[in-house]
Amino acid sequence: MSLYNKHILPRIVDCGCGGRAFEGQRKRIVPKARGVVLDLGVGTGLNIPLYDEDRVTKLVGLDPCQSSLNMAQKLTNQTIIPVELVQGFGEDIPLEDGCIDTVVLTYTLCTVQDVSSVLSEIRRVLHPNGEVLFCEHVSAPTLWISRVQDIVQRPWASLLGGCKLNRRAATALRRAKFRVDADTNKLSGVPFPIAWQTTGQAKPLKPGERPDRCPTGPDLQLSI
Repeated sequence: MSLYNKHILPRIVDCGCGGRAFEGQRKRIVPKARGVVLDLGVGTGLNIPLYDEDRVTKLVGLDPCQSSLNMAQKLTNQTIIPVELVQGFGEDIPLEDGCIDTVVLTYTLCTVQDVSSVLSEIRRVLHPNGEVLFCEHVSAPTLWISRVQDIVQRPWASLLGGCKLNRRAATALRRAKFRVDADTNKLSGVPFPIAWQTTGQAKPLKPGERPDRCPTGPDLQLSI
């Protein structure tokens, strides 16, 4: 990991994702978490103070960057929930099968290298009756804006840890055999290439359960 990614990028992400608009998105889903929670890509810990102490029994925060985890550690004193911070990757989650009740993804799937592997690991550690709560960047429904996103994608990703603005999280979850309930919205006061967001929840399909019908709208296709 480069010095930029190790020391500078965590602070940039902490500042950007800590903005009011993005905090509002995280507040829509994080308090819904219950039981034993895996915050995948916990980063600098912006979600930690948002968890409902009456609903969450334990919080595991996983992130590949130790510098980010060091920053997250400072926020653990803002909750009475037992918090365990672990360095690791979503492609190889160091947890037992079926031990997690809720997986929280806040601007995580946009940065992982192998979406399919990460979602396979999430299914493995998630309890059969568990759920995934997510808010992620998404490709805009307006054609010219989505094309701008495609154009700025490469320099944006190089500066921000591989973040892909045009990755369709809900479609990726459906392809990984989750039943998804999601909506897409545009944040106000945010530069338009990063303003479009998808937020929702997903539950693993049970044996014999039919998958969702192909969705319509901006999350129809998966861009990885």
